[in-house]
Amino acid sequence: MLATQLGLSRDHPLAGWHVLTILYREGTGSNEPNTLDYLFQRYNEDYVDTAAGEGLITKAALKGVLEVLETQGGLIASAQRKVRLYTDSGKPLIRTTKIFRITARGSEMLRVMRQVIEAENTITANTNRIGEFVTLLASLTGDQLLATDTRLYNAFRNMLIAYGDVMRGMHKLDEDVDELANNLAFDHGSQAAKQLQEMLTKKAVPAYLTLLEQADPVRALAEDDEFAARVARSQQGEDDLDTDRAVNNQLKLTTRAINTQAYVKRELDAMEMSFFGSQQAVDRSLDSVFLLFQTINSAITLLSQEYEHAQQQTIDIKALNQDLDHLLAHVERVQLPSALPRHLPFDRDPESDPDDLLNATTMGPVISTASERRVKSVTEADNPKVSDELLPVSDQKAALAELQGLVMQDPTHGRVDHNLTLTTTIARDELVKLYAATGYRRFTNFSCFGRSVHAVQALPATGGLWLHCQGETLSAYLPSGFTFEFD
Repeated sequence: MLATQLGLSRDHPLAGWHVLTILYREGTGSNEPNTLDYLFQRYNEDYVDTAAGEGLITKAALKGVLEVLETQGGLIASAQRKVRLYTDSGKPLIRTTKIFRITARGSEMLRVMRQVIEAENTITANTNRIGEFVTLLASLTGDQLLATDTRLYNAFRNMLIAYGDVMRGMHKLDEDVDELANNLAFDHGSQAAKQLQEMLTKKAVPAYLTLLEQADPVRALAEDDEFAARVARSQQGEDDLDTDRAVNNQLKLTTRAINTQAYVKRELDAMEMSFFGSQQAVDRSLDSVFLLFQTINSAITLLSQEYEHAQQQTIDIKALNQDLDHLLAHVERVQLPSALPRHLPFDRDPESDPDDLLNATTMGPVISTASERRVKSVTEADNPKVSDELLPVSDQKAALAELQGLVMQDPTHGRVDHNLTLTTTIARDELVKLYAATGYRRFTNFSCFGRSVHAVQALPATGGLWLHCQGETLSAYLPSGFTFEFD
């Protein structure tokens, strides 16, 4: 992030950061209130970067920085309060003036920027952190944490932090593995390739599978409407130190609970999207675990190919040295054949007469004579015969009418509970696709003749059913009957 974007001051590019630092680190511990005059004095005394040619800040410029931080960023807040000021002679005065304070968003901004600077040293991928995430997620899905105190809320926050650390570490592993695997493949580092492959196979893949197994617990929390409300109540538990709770400010407490509940829902929805394997979910998710596995799997395949290639190319260095020593000992007696004339490789076939190679140095070129070659013309009569067989034409209207007559109970409900004999393959195929929806809890990707599906439920009591289409030898088998409902 460019520093000039925090405060939007051309002459004082770091003014926004310095103001947040004053309010966060020095403002609360100072005996003076955080007024405009105090911030103006503190900035010019300790935060002007004279080495970079920065001049003293004016009150007008500081007012502009404070307005940007408050109105556009929401990083600070202000309120009119009565404060006790002192004149140069020490006489106290009471004046109503604007007091500035840093908000939770501003404090988080300072913390995040420190993490950005140290990201290369802090972001790592390790299996212990994945284990901590699994343990925290298991504690949230159980009933051992109640909403009477803040332990449930703290466990949820710690789970999000652990999940963030895990995904950042997996992304770093994703980038590092992709780069290192390509370097090893092109540099033919067979031993290093084998070691990296073992690490990925024995550690990275099991850790990924452990992470993938958390899809169901995450989905259960995301679909539990009561969980977000429980976390919001836990935030305001009996050990909460928020001042609004101490003074029983119901308006702010209710607003805080609503915002927290929406925050929990957003985080769980984003986490749930990371564990969906559909193309739409992968495209929309920032931390899709399936994209991470694709890189790991590709790296393992590439390293395996490189290791096998290196093993095939391995030579016996000791035997090669013996051959070279033997050659050097007899180099003076080695007779090299004379160079072959340039025309010989092109006008003789060694397979027809191998003796030609023994007399290659004395043989002349082959004398060939041109022969006439006739080219046969191809006409339309030489084309292969085209089959007269016609492909069957689909009849959507007939299939729809047959489906409505056989299984529809009313315009929106249908039931399949016995063997059916159909005349159109389209109706048969649509019923098979509808039965496939019994394995899902969401039916947004299913439709029948252009109508979206609202619900599909299996009927195990019916036993297996056969769907036979007239004119065909084979029939479709369904493990059980089912009912369906259109929107």
